[in-house]
Amino acid sequence: MNPLRGPLAASLVIALLVPGCVASLKRELTPPERFHTLDHRSPYLKAHLRDGRLCVFDRWVLSPSRTQVMGSGELLDPNRDVIRAGAVAAPLDSVALFETNVEVNELPPVISALAIVFGVTLAIIAIGCALDPKACFGSCPTFYVTEAGRPALVAEGFSSSVAPSLAATDIDALYRVRPTEGTLDVGMRNEGLETHVVDRVQLLAAPRPEGGRVFKTGAGEFREARALIEPASATAPEGDCATALREFDGIERWSLADSTDLATRETIDLVFADPPAGDLGVVLAARQSLLTTFLFYQTLAYMGRSAGTWIAALERGDSLARQRSSGIGRELGGIEVWAKDSSGVWRKAGEHFETGPLATDVNVVPLPPAVAGPRAADPASGSHARPHRPLEIRLRMTRGLWRLDWVGLARLGQRVEPVRLDPERVLRGGVPDEDARASLLDPGRSLTTLRGDAYTLSFRLPPRPERYELFLESRGYYLEWMREEWLAEENPALAARAFLDPRGTLRALAPEFKRREARMEGMFWGSRYATP
Repeated sequence: MNPLRGPLAASLVIALLVPGCVASLKRELTPPERFHTLDHRSPYLKAHLRDGRLCVFDRWVLSPSRTQVMGSGELLDPNRDVIRAGAVAAPLDSVALFETNVEVNELPPVISALAIVFGVTLAIIAIGCALDPKACFGSCPTFYVTEAGRPALVAEGFSSSVAPSLAATDIDALYRVRPTEGTLDVGMRNEGLETHVVDRVQLLAAPRPEGGRVFKTGAGEFREARALIEPASATAPEGDCATALREFDGIERWSLADSTDLATRETIDLVFADPPAGDLGVVLAARQSLLTTFLFYQTLAYMGRSAGTWIAALERGDSLARQRSSGIGRELGGIEVWAKDSSGVWRKAGEHFETGPLATDVNVVPLPPAVAGPRAADPASGSHARPHRPLEIRLRMTRGLWRLDWVGLARLGQRVEPVRLDPERVLRGGVPDEDARASLLDPGRSLTTLRGDAYTLSFRLPPRPERYELFLESRGYYLEWMREEWLAEENPALAARAFLDPRGTLRALAPEFKRREARMEGMFWGSRYATP
């Protein structure tokens, strides 16, 4: 008999994650132009402002001019600290959306200010997504650059930042972007059922070495790279996969997840027949599959109406909640890079980890000197290079989790410092939006976007832009909208197991994921919300 059942399980997960009172909320969203439809039975009205602030009204009316909401309550900043209490007002043209709440119990202020959104129906999006809500498109901010007259997806921002306290900085390589003019326009979109709070977006321009490139390491360093070579061979469980991995061309090597344990590992063995001399690094171009998306959505479904209390625990800085919330991610891991040294011993060089199933990112994992290949001869000292030998590399990763586009080997040079560029213009609907630009430039402000919002960020490039490697840096967080269809799966016992026994959860969910795996990719991209 499972000891985590019914009320006991609910009590346990709340006690472990969010010590304190628990409340059940029914939340509904209303755009500002439909203010007249708000449910006036709600004891609270939350006005989510476009600059990231929040007005929480306990009494509220529409002004006689019908241009603002007035009443009593609190005005909170983007970090949900109180700016003002008492009389507050929210002009309708500054409101992103209104949220009404019917509360069963009174909540602490940090929870009542929370912006987890409930009651979103999938009838407004693709039929395929309605048939399988776990395959719904989820994005965080997506970034596009026009190539051959069409927008090409080049980056996605802060994919794992699902709460204000988890706000993070994400740097994505624009490896295939080739600007020919002095300006680069980057489209930023909100294409999912989410609220995005974007603190900043900058373009990083790193000087390239003559005849080489620049790559970012997992530690955030930028390294010169020359003498890029492809693997002579690449062997995966299914056999030869070298053709898929030799070029960054959109042809990916991927596998299916294990049917009994979603944490089961696999390896790919690569041989570089003629490694260059010097310090070396393994270059990886990869993105995640939809496995992590499924697990995130399934966990939210299990938490159901208590999802807000879990996010609130993160906001309060509850270290136990944070530790348990990352358990599944730790079990899945990244792409481990191993190299065989001259004595035949495998040594772990590092790990590639990039959350997100949308845009392929490029990083380099430096190899330790013991396995970095032969050194160049030093004529001045009379020394000679070590005897040539092929370099063997092993990639170890969770089955079905990664889609690999390219694996290469490069000789690494010195560290470089990129030039930081702010957007010179920000446009919305082709019209300059100075307030949006100010929100991205001011450290004390944020740009809040909702489903369907799209902006163009225009950057002025340094002279001779072909001499620079470009990276896109974004910082912020996003809030997932709770789908109405998920609430039918609310299960405190299974939510508790996701936190307390992540490995057991990955085994238990394997059959369910396998039933969806074959169709998820098509349904996911088919449910993307296009700009209206």
